[in-house]
Amino acid sequence: MERNNNSTQKPSRVARHRKKVARSGARRVEVTVPAHDAVLVKTVAGALRSGGEEARRIRETLQAMLTLPKAKTGKELVAFFRSSPLVDVEFERDRSTGRCAELG
Repeated sequence: MERNNNSTQKPSRVARHRKKVARSGARRVEVTVPAHDAVLVKTVAGALRSGGEEARRIRETLQAMLTLPKAKTGKELVAFFRSSPLVDVEFERDRSTGRCAELG
């Protein structure tokens, strides 16, 4: 089956639908999640898409759960690094004097 890519050809239904969705302010997103979470992600996306009070509550809950507060003090910064997954990783600092660079 040969397609005619002529500029006078009407856009496909998919192309028209995607333009309509984009004009409405929505964005198509593809994510990869474990198979057992697929229904959950689709349900959350549907609730967010529908808007309203439920969507607002979901957004607030997810943002509160997923957003880390910015460290405001040195003490908070130290606590952040101590809770890091890299806390037990041994790093060796390069103590060489460096090298000269010609910048001209």
